[in-house]
Formats: sequence, C-alpha cells, structure tokens
Amino acid sequence: MDYTKEKITKKPRRFFPEDLDITCWENLEREMEKLLAVKINSATALISFLEKVCEISDIVAEEMAWRYINMTRFADVEENSRKFNDFYANIVSRTKPYSFKFNKKFYDSPFRKELPDSEYSHLNRIISNEIELFREENIPLQIKEKELANKYGAAFSKLTVTYRGEEKTLSQLAPFLQETDRRTREEVWFLRMNKMMEMRAEFNELFDAMKVLRIKQALNAGFANYRDFMHKSKGRFSYTPDDLIKFHTAVEKEVVPFLKEHTDERRRKLKLESVRPWDTTVDLDGIVLKPFQKIDEFVDKALFILSEVKPEFGIRLNKMKNSAFLDLDNRKGKAPGGYNYPLQETGAPFIFMNAVGIHRNVVTLLHESGHAMHTFATRDIHIAPYKETPSEVAELASMTMEFLTMDKWNIFYDKPEHFRKAKRDQLLGALEFLPWAMIIDAFQHWIYTCPDHTPAAREDFFASLMDRFSTGVDWSGLEEYKKMFWLFQLHVFEVPFYYIEYAIAQLGALAVYRNYRTRSREKTLADYEKFLSLGYTRSVDQLYKAAGIKFDFSAVYVGELVGFIRTELEKIR
Repeated sequence: MDYTKEKITKKPRRFFPEDLDITCWENLEREMEKLLAVKINSATALISFLEKVCEISDIVAEEMAWRYINMTRFADVEENSRKFNDFYANIVSRTKPYSFKFNKKFYDSPFRKELPDSEYSHLNRIISNEIELFREENIPLQIKEKELANKYGAAFSKLTVTYRGEEKTLSQLAPFLQETDRRTREEVWFLRMNKMMEMRAEFNELFDAMKVLRIKQALNAGFANYRDFMHKSKGRFSYTPDDLIKFHTAVEKEVVPFLKEHTDERRRKLKLESVRPWDTTVDLDGIVLKPFQKIDEFVDKALFILSEVKPEFGIRLNKMKNSAFLDLDNRKGKAPGGYNYPLQETGAPFIFMNAVGIHRNVVTLLHESGHAMHTFATRDIHIAPYKETPSEVAELASMTMEFLTMDKWNIFYDKPEHFRKAKRDQLLGALEFLPWAMIIDAFQHWIYTCPDHTPAAREDFFASLMDRFSTGVDWSGLEEYKKMFWLFQLHVFEVPFYYIEYAIAQLGALAVYRNYRTRSREKTLADYEKFLSLGYTRSVDQLYKAAGIKFDFSAVYVGELVGFIRTELEKIR
C-alpha cells in the first residue's frame, strides 16, 4: 500500500506563547498565578478558564512525556532518570497545588450551576472527587514513591543472562519458551527465574519502602487503607471493591474450569505426565509463530492491517512512523514493557515496546495502536478531565483493536495453519489472562488491607492465590519460584491497582467482538469510533453502552462470554 510521507502536525497554542519555557518554574508559576486571578463572570468564561487550564496542563504533560519516553528508551543512562525525576520534583509536583486551586475555582464558581448537566455533570463528579482527595502533604510522598518505582524499571532493564554464548535480556529469552524442544524451554525458564531470584530480596525491600509511602498517603487522606484510597483516586464511580471481589469469584467459577480443560488437552497432545510452567506457551502442533524478521516489515504489515479495518487508522500510524514516534525493537538498556504515551499538546501519541520477533509483538503493537487511535480521537477535547480516560476505558480501546484486526492477521502468516493458530491463541489467551489478572488484583487487595505483613507472608499469600486460580499447571518442586513470581509484574511496583482494568476491558473487548461476529460489523465499528471520540465525557458504564456493550462482570455475563469463545474456537480448529 502506498503511504504518504506526511508527519504529525503539532496543534498551535491558543492561549499561551509558543516560546513559553515551562522548564523554568518562575515562568510557569507566573502563568498559573495569572490563571488564578482570572475574573469569571459567566458560564462561557468558566469554560474558557477550563480550556486555558487544559492547555497549560498539556504543555507540562508533554514535557514530562518526553522525559519519561527518553528515560525508558535509554534506561541505562542515569542522566535520563535524573532529568525525569528533576522535572517531576521541581515542576510537576509544584503544579499540583495549583491544579487543586483551579479545581476549587471551578467548583466554587456560581456559574457552574448554569452549565448544562447533559454536558458537564460528569465533570462535576470528577473534580469533586479530586478536591476531596487532595492533600498537599502527600506531594513529597508521591515524589519519593515515583523515584523508588523508577528504580524497579531501571534495575529490571539491566538484568541479562548468557545463553548459548550470547548475552540476552530477560525479554529476549521469551522466544525460546516457545521452542518445541522441552529441555530448551526448561533451561531458559530456569535462567529467567534464577536471575529474578537473585533480585528477590532487593525487589522485596524496594517494594516495602514504596508500601510505607503509599499507606501514609492513604492515612493522610483519611482512609483506613490504601486500597480504598486508590479505588477513590482512580475515580471508580461505576463499581466498588466488593464488586471486584465478586469478579474474582466469577472468574474462578466460570473461567478456571474451562482453562483446566485446555491444560489437560495440552498435557495429552504433548504426551506429558503434567504440564509444567515451561510447557505453557509451546504450540501444541509444534508451530512456532514467527511473524516478522525486521522492524520495518513489522510496521508495514501493521499499517496494512489497520488500513484494512479503517483507512484512517493506517494513515495515523503512518504519520507516527514518519514522525519517529515509534520505538519498537528490543535492546539492552531499554526498560521492559510497552506503552502508548499521549503527547497531549501535540495531539498524537508515542508507542514504545520491545519487539523480538514473536507473535505477542504483533498483538502488542495493535493493542498500543488502539490506544493511539483513542489519543487521536480525543485530540480536540479541550477540557483536561474529559480526555484523561481511566484505564477501564483506555484498555477497552486497545484490547478491542486486537480483536477488530484479528481477521487480517494473515498478512503476517502465509500458512493457513499459522493464521488459525494466531486466532486460536488470541481467543484462548483472552480467557487465560483473566485468572492472572485476578491473582494480581486479589494480591494487592490483601497487601494493602493487611499492611503489617512480612515479605515471607506476602509471598505465601501470593502462592495461595496461584493455587486458587490454578488452571492445572504443575508447580510441584518449584514452590520458591512460585512465591516470587509476582516480582515480574511491574504494575505492582510502578502503578499500584492498575491491572484489574485490563480484565474488565477484556470482557468488554470480547463483547464488542461478539457483536462484530454475530451482528452488524459496520455498526460495531461505528459504535467503537463513537466510544473513542467521547473520551471521558461520560461515566465508564455509559461509555461501555456507547460502545454497544454492557458494563458487567458478573458470573452470568462471564459465563456467556466463555460460551462465545468456546463456540469461536470450535469454528477454527
């Protein structure tokens, strides 16, 4: 397909000079003081005030974005971490009291009541929540917490092992876990686990230091525990912690038995006495999916797929490519993971990931492209809280894109059996993820509602969750490894309680795909685009409704979606 060389054009500033240097606190402080002094004498002026606040926030956010991007792209360069931490401590943290004052200025304005509820009732709820939670004494605690969290990513990025005479990052070992030779898989599995075992004490100590800071923030805000504080902080208006505990039970009841069937099928096909942790990713038919060899090939095929779903999707990703807003290959010194980072002032995103030539990389790029399309779709929203979507919403955008593109994945796989395998893995993987998500969420519920635990008790509880949600994988003789397996989950360290949203969104994405397969594809895509364009102008449950699906994670609903996946898998055997 012929793509243009068009690049992303940065949005012009409406209220502030283009040469405003916000890396100098005095400059930023002066502009924020001007905003505080603005006289608001009408509802129209109140909205104009919010739009000015949004623009200055976007300017600061984009500077922080680039510092974060550089820090993760080159995590082994200490200067990058220093620059990020310095900007966060000396600029971003100092804007937080102003953000609170801006919210108060809006909230206390008599003209707020003149704003139409249909457009602004949700904004009132968001801002009220932020006002209730803000505590100035938490700012230095948050700074210290972020510095400690960054140490995890920096330390993890430097972990390497020597395998077959070559130095490998832990991410670069992943393809070997798909090898048909069982000895290879076992050898690589132990290499990864033993390297992490070397970090066990250090990472536990790091986590405990962060836990102390987090609990203190919750207490400062008047909460009995950090879990309830974070639930409120994340603006989870549409569900409660108790609803999530019911979700855990629903997955245990409806998903785990289904997956145990597949684990037993795996055991029979591989002719094993039991399925061990290193047997879970090898293909049952001996097929190792190798979708691409070069990064350029990888990007070009993704562009084609996105264009097939909707031409505009491909055009947008191509602009990102032309603008050097993609960093996709894995290399030593690069932080783990992947993300789509919105560049709020530019009105476009940056995609970061660690591609090593496996199928999971394809899914990751398309997933992050879903986030990217969300960023593009909300670029013209001028009120900050309305474009800062919560994770249940953001992840619905990304996970849905995985499924909407799935029927086009044959561009990566010439052989029909490879294409079928990719689709099977996607469908089954959507359910296989859910028990792990419940483990991580339940683990964090326990950590912060039982805050006085020891590292040993924490590891024992994690192991008990691994047993509760076991899908039939045999960990006998590997108990110490099982206890410390959570250390691989960066979310527990860097973004606490940001994980269950993936599971909620996964159900939503499956529901959208069910509509796509069983109802009108055109309407499903139109609903998806409508959902993207709304940003966070509606509550989570209303946004799911806009996407054409229910906001529900009851056992009955989970069971329905498990049944749909069972039927789809039977069609592509």
